[in-house]
Amino acid sequence: MSAMGIAAGPGFKKRPQFISAKADYRRSDFVFNRTQSLNMRAMPWERRLKPLRSWSDIGAYAGSSVIAAITLLSVILSSF
Repeated sequence: MSAMGIAAGPGFKKRPQFISAKADYRRSDFVFNRTQSLNMRAMPWERRLKPLRSWSDIGAYAGSSVIAAITLLSVILSSF
């Protein structure tokens, strides 16, 4: 990645001077030990939160709840 600009102002009486900058980024600049190290990920304090449930699991719970509610309602209404 690079950026280039022109330095022109009251101090420059001659031709404008070009100023450029270049930065080299490596993958290691963006890797953080706490989040991407397998040893750190296996530590006990990293398991405080339970993993999220998938939509199919949520749908199965919701479907079974609806079926149970309908069954219970039909049993209650059939007794009258």
